[in-house]
Amino acid sequence: MRFIVARSYDLNGAKTQLLASLEWRAANKVDDLPIPGPKNSNGVMYAVRGWHSVPDANIEAGQPNVPEHAVRLQKYMGGSCLHKWDKAGRPIYIERMGQHNVKGLAKNVTTPELVDYHIRCTEFVHNTIMPECEERFGTDDKVIDKETVIFDCTGMGFHQLHMEGLNMLRSLTDMDQKAYPERLGKLFIVNSPFVFVKVYSMIKKWLDPGVIEKIHILGKDYKSVLLAHIDPENLPDFLGGACTCSHMPGGCVPSVIMNNIKPVPKAPVSNGNLLAVPTYLRPRSSSAASANSIMDFVMPQPQDGIYQMFSTLSHGKPCEYEIVVADEDVEREPEVVIKFRVKGVRAACDGLNFTVARFEFGEKADAGTIVVPTKFYNLSDCPESSEGIEIKFIAKAAGLYVLSWMPENPRGLTQMEYGVTVDGILGEQTTDSP
Repeated sequence: MRFIVARSYDLNGAKTQLLASLEWRAANKVDDLPIPGPKNSNGVMYAVRGWHSVPDANIEAGQPNVPEHAVRLQKYMGGSCLHKWDKAGRPIYIERMGQHNVKGLAKNVTTPELVDYHIRCTEFVHNTIMPECEERFGTDDKVIDKETVIFDCTGMGFHQLHMEGLNMLRSLTDMDQKAYPERLGKLFIVNSPFVFVKVYSMIKKWLDPGVIEKIHILGKDYKSVLLAHIDPENLPDFLGGACTCSHMPGGCVPSVIMNNIKPVPKAPVSNGNLLAVPTYLRPRSSSAASANSIMDFVMPQPQDGIYQMFSTLSHGKPCEYEIVVADEDVEREPEVVIKFRVKGVRAACDGLNFTVARFEFGEKADAGTIVVPTKFYNLSDCPESSEGIEIKFIAKAAGLYVLSWMPENPRGLTQMEYGVTVDGILGEQTTDSP
């Protein structure tokens, strides 16, 4: 029926589109994709909140059947979440569109990778979440087969008018209209600035008239409109609702770019020495960066490592970073070397106080097992290359490794770059671990 409605009740046109969709699904093995659900442990492709079919979660590296490119592209996405449901029982998808790094996405993620990611997300909604909605909220007179979407344009600017990125968006739009017609219930575009008029003037040409009718473009006065369709407890507080999802890292809609995936308390510091290492909730830097600074989070290919992150921060404050070493990583590589790199630090301070602690997965204790005790590293003792300093230690067991470091006697420069990579070593001997 969706195809018939999409083709304005042109039965021949609907039949042609349906057959083409089935052929596309078979050619791309869409029905074989590992979709998260209640009967498996597949990892989610974006944050989910409030469902029975899958527990509340954020996308994480190392989770079953989460492809590398799905995590890599999070660096350039403003943040997204499948967040509860509206008054009609439809799932709500929220995306921080105004925070997208469109140029970075186009440069570092291929169109096939983005399309694959989008298909996985879409199939998850249709095959796992909508059946739950139907069971919980559906009636004989009400079939739930559409979703409500909110695009938050806060932060949108002309820097996002990147043609290659917009062409990638068109690839997704064309696919949705051909393979997934009539799946959109309503689309609310909030906090839309003037620049959105420019963007929408291009996008509108790609859309079917039936889709355009479902789009509601709102400025700053959107809260009453959203609350007319969504109960306050199901709408994030930053959109005018009452929900905070405070039990989850990043709250309702976690964002790498906005740096809102917050850890629990920072390590206490005395005279420049770290006294303890707290437990953290997922990879991020917890130093006192401004709310507008960008944290770059990159997932390299497995043969190159697990995590790599570079950011520019104010120095003279403790920094913490969490790395997940999964069981399969330890099985693949008997030993894992974690390298700590800082660029430009020799000119910025005398050295580094460096501590590493390991936590079991799911551990809630205030302190983990110390892997590397607090130790001062004189910069003259550390090799420095174009990539910076490397400090190594061996991670011989799976777990959450929290790296904490602080510059000693900071001076002069106000910024420096740092990063962490995790490299598996096979058949090598490491002699310089602290």
